[in-house]
Amino acid sequence: MSNLPKSNSNYSSNASSDVAERRASERFPFSAVTEIVDIASATRITARVSDISLTGCYLDVINVFSPGTKIQINIRHGSLQFEATGAVVYSLPGMGMGITFNPVAPDMASVLKRWIAQVRGDIAPIEASPELNQAIHSYPKVERHVIGRLIGLMMQKNMLTAYEGTELLKELLLNAKE
Repeated sequence: MSNLPKSNSNYSSNASSDVAERRASERFPFSAVTEIVDIASATRITARVSDISLTGCYLDVINVFSPGTKIQINIRHGSLQFEATGAVVYSLPGMGMGITFNPVAPDMASVLKRWIAQVRGDIAPIEASPELNQAIHSYPKVERHVIGRLIGLMMQKNMLTAYEGTELLKELLLNAKE
């Protein structure tokens, strides 16, 4: 038995499992860029989605909104974009927040289903954007192969979006010419 004093923190070790038990649908590991807007104040935050479901997601972000805040969310991944309204379910300052989506339009639900199917391995990832392919082909053969393969693997594992991959290649290309 430990003699350490008990914490006065409101966060218990069971808090994350309690939240998981209340979720309406299973969450899947997912990495994408998102922008959320507090509908009342129009405050914008850019964050990274770290897991997603048909009914909500978790955002890695330092500055969080308070639980109950009504939000507009826009998630970009590959060539697809998801938009919905929702609310903050819980916040962990300095870490992130859990978001629930309001009922989602059928076309947006199909985007979520596609992303989840990709994560589960049920379908192949969406092909890289034309900008990414063009940037890859502008490098010498050996570098193009290695960088293209690395970025492709990172996108396949949802570590990079197509947009992020394209931007990285553009930056490398600009630095190589200097």
